[in-house]
Amino acid sequence: MIYRFRDLFSRYTVDEITDTQYIVLRSLRKGPCNTSYLAQVLGVTLSAVTALVNRLHKMGLVERERRETDRRQVWISITARGLEVLKDVENKRYLLMALYLSKLPQSERAEILSMLKRILNLFGREDILEDEKLNE
Repeated sequence: MIYRFRDLFSRYTVDEITDTQYIVLRSLRKGPCNTSYLAQVLGVTLSAVTALVNRLHKMGLVERERRETDRRQVWISITARGLEVLKDVENKRYLLMALYLSKLPQSERAEILSMLKRILNLFGREDILEDEKLNE
């Protein structure tokens, strides 16, 4: 299901940004971060993040800054244009999702939403990871 969503989203937002660029811009909306954090979020190497940030910078979607306290660290932040592109892509994704889900009866949509909320809540529980049965 996730693969199918990503495929659909990529096809309908290909003119704006790639799926990976979308993830980076969403992360940056929360505030500036360094390249190490982005590499961790994406599960890629620092050199891959550097290339990705370079592309986003050339597109005018992010800015790079070196802090006076540590000139080695490069902090990445989203630009106003980056926020516009992100909003546009998100709107397209929401509309696409709404189009597909509108084909289900209201009762099934409500059931799916309820289940997704429970799953999200479940995955937010740290105590499950601490269960001793996992360590056996």
